[in-house]
Amino acid sequence: MAHLIGTHECKLDAKGRLLFPSSMRKQLSDTANEGFVIKPSTDGPYLELYLQTEFQKKLDFLQNNLNPFIPENQQYARFFMRGSRSVELDPVGRLLIPKDLIGYAKIKGDLVIQPGLNGIIEIWEKEAYENDLSQIGPNYHAMGKAIWSNPLNKTNFNQ
Repeated sequence: MAHLIGTHECKLDAKGRLLFPSSMRKQLSDTANEGFVIKPSTDGPYLELYLQTEFQKKLDFLQNNLNPFIPENQQYARFFMRGSRSVELDPVGRLLIPKDLIGYAKIKGDLVIQPGLNGIIEIWEKEAYENDLSQIGPNYHAMGKAIWSNPLNKTNFNQ
């Protein structure tokens, strides 16, 4: 999958639909027609949106790398997959967000859609997104130093 770029502000309509940004649809090209999986985030009050194929890759990774006879592995997979649903864009380009996921992310109407890592598209309530960024901002440079000096992050950013 190509890396998506762009942060987009959207509104949720009264029926729980968001008009998926046209620039993101263009970046996804025909792959947006395959459908998506939406689920609660594993690390914050937002939703994760995956292309079907990207979500299947995550499930394949879990299936192939976690021993199902270890209870923690089952629990990890259960937590990762909780609340996940298949969703599709309607002919107008709208995405219906299930009501329980709207409640999970405390979405009131104004949204921010932000590409994340590993094929995730993040869907945030705008206020929660802005709060999250305001907490990260003062620590951004220190976080960057820690990330890029960590030998587990093997890639060279300058290449």
